[in-house]
Amino acid sequence: MKRWFSTVAAILFFSAALRADITLVQTTTVEGGMAQMAAQAGQSISPTITTKIKGQKMRTDVVSGPINISTIVDVATKQMIILRADQKTATIVAPPAAPATPAVQGQGPSIGASVKPTGKSQTIDGVKCDEYTFTTTVDMSSMSNPQMPPEAVAMMKGVKIVVAGSAWMAKEAPGAAEYMAFQKTLAASDMASAASAMSGMSIPGMGEAMKAMASANGLTYLNESTVSFEGEGQMVEMMKQMGPMKVTSKVSSISTDALSEDLFKVPEGYTIVKQ
Repeated sequence: MKRWFSTVAAILFFSAALRADITLVQTTTVEGGMAQMAAQAGQSISPTITTKIKGQKMRTDVVSGPINISTIVDVATKQMIILRADQKTATIVAPPAAPATPAVQGQGPSIGASVKPTGKSQTIDGVKCDEYTFTTTVDMSSMSNPQMPPEAVAMMKGVKIVVAGSAWMAKEAPGAAEYMAFQKTLAASDMASAASAMSGMSIPGMGEAMKAMASANGLTYLNESTVSFEGEGQMVEMMKQMGPMKVTSKVSSISTDALSEDLFKVPEGYTIVKQ
């Protein structure tokens, strides 16, 4: 479970980043696929994501119904803190003291990504945005872990998750210049390798994928993507029957007001869990 939190924190890096004090609120809607199944069960998987950045620290709050998870990332120290408001716990994941090197106990899914400008532009909420197309492929069959049961490994064989769509990037929105600068700093910081080592699991291609995402010049103002499954097997057939899942994420507000340092610390009353 602890490694799962670390992996989630690593993936959240794709939502990064700013050098000045900026608060970015994004609303997300999810339609089709698993979202339809969740809706039938009276649940929602359409989160609101709030990203706060001060200097080289980033806090991402994900709220979706009863789920409330916050991730604090410190690029300078390569430390991550995962806050669970429902449990009042703070899982601190930090790199080992040199020269110790943690043994990688397994391999996560390999990730590949490509980002290309289309040359198209449009104005959204009064903000000029340029379009980039992107494709991210997660190869689940590359996963290996001694703790995974053989049946789970068999289910993942040949399974790929493909996320494809368009991102409308703003260069002139408030804080956009700082956003782009920090995005590139984050991609160059080798946080992907640090996150892999801290979680005890290598994630092939994550560093390259982060750099590909950072190559898109601007702040992601609108993101429209489709999530589909490729491959064979019972799991893929089940997901294909539910159909692709459409995810739309849009900036609802941007603020450049000063942020308190306390937002990037463990709140009082939380139990600290070190990993």
